[in-house]
Amino acid sequence: MWLIALFALIAAACVAFGAYFSYVTLLNAHRNAIEARFAITAERLAGTAERASSLGIALPAQTTFEGLLRREAELEPSISAIDVVDERGVVLFSSEPARVGRADPKVRNAVSKRITSDLGTTIGLVELRYDPEALAAGAAALADDLTVIAIPTLAVACLATILVGLLLALGLRRSARRAAEPASWPPAARTAFETVAKVHLRAAPGAPSSLAPEPRT
Repeated sequence: MWLIALFALIAAACVAFGAYFSYVTLLNAHRNAIEARFAITAERLAGTAERASSLGIALPAQTTFEGLLRREAELEPSISAIDVVDERGVVLFSSEPARVGRADPKVRNAVSKRITSDLGTTIGLVELRYDPEALAAGAAALADDLTVIAIPTLAVACLATILVGLLLALGLRRSARRAAEPASWPPAARTAFETVAKVHLRAAPGAPSSLAPEPRT
């Protein structure tokens, strides 16, 4: 019985690991989907800055970004801030005016796009910061969905393993009983067993040998 319980635990562990890896994979896919959507916005804003730069308007002089960034941020509630920074990392324009003039360190929940000149040099950066709660909400929803799926699957896997183990144990026990009762063997097996038994009897010490000379009359 302990082997059956061990196999049931192994099956449960396999289901649990599968659910965990599925959760991690789906969570990464969810993050990539969110960042891909925000990357489109950042790329569009960087393209606007590059076109203005090609017309001779320096990045610090592109004051139309003040209203543009604010409108873009209002379109998506998950966006915390959209900044246009120079090559030193100082914020030139932002959807949050209080951030102008700051040089904040990089954060994980952000998508950025370089702004390049006609010569290919970097003149600035569009950085879009999004609320980590957008990921947390998706992670919670994924966890709930996987829990609904994984727990019944885990129970079914354990029960199926126990059932198969019991059936195999009963089959082995039945086979062992049948092997201990020659009367239940097939005719060919009984004949072979009787032949072997006769050979053993003849080979036993004191048994009459079939090769001994017959007495003369």
